[in-house]
Amino acid sequence: MALKLLIVDDEPEICDFLRDIATGIGYEVVTTNHAEDFKRAFAEGPADVILLDLTLPGTDGIELLKYMAEMGTRARILIISGFDEGIRRMAHTIGKAKGLDMAGVLPKPLRVAELRGLLSQFMRDAAPPR
Repeated sequence: MALKLLIVDDEPEICDFLRDIATGIGYEVVTTNHAEDFKRAFAEGPADVILLDLTLPGTDGIELLKYMAEMGTRARILIISGFDEGIRRMAHTIGKAKGLDMAGVLPKPLRVAELRGLLSQFMRDAAPPR
């Protein structure tokens, strides 16, 4: 069974790029570009992993972290952002303080090998023991 990956990024091209990487690893992927689309996709069924950009039209990633905490998500959350390291780390800290499973922080532009490695590790972590 494939893990479900939910991507929220304000740039459709980045969503497509991330989707291509994730589907190549074996994820079932849903992409969104706006907070409201994200909330609809989030409500349709639990995601195993969420890739979260901090810049979104009409809101920001911190608000979505608060929303996910209120909804009780068990997903692993990976922040991807072009903001400076301090802001990315602050968002990570806020997510942890809210009880979220913060899996890491990646800067934009993304290093494909690093992203692929993390997504592959999440897949291995979810695999049943043999």
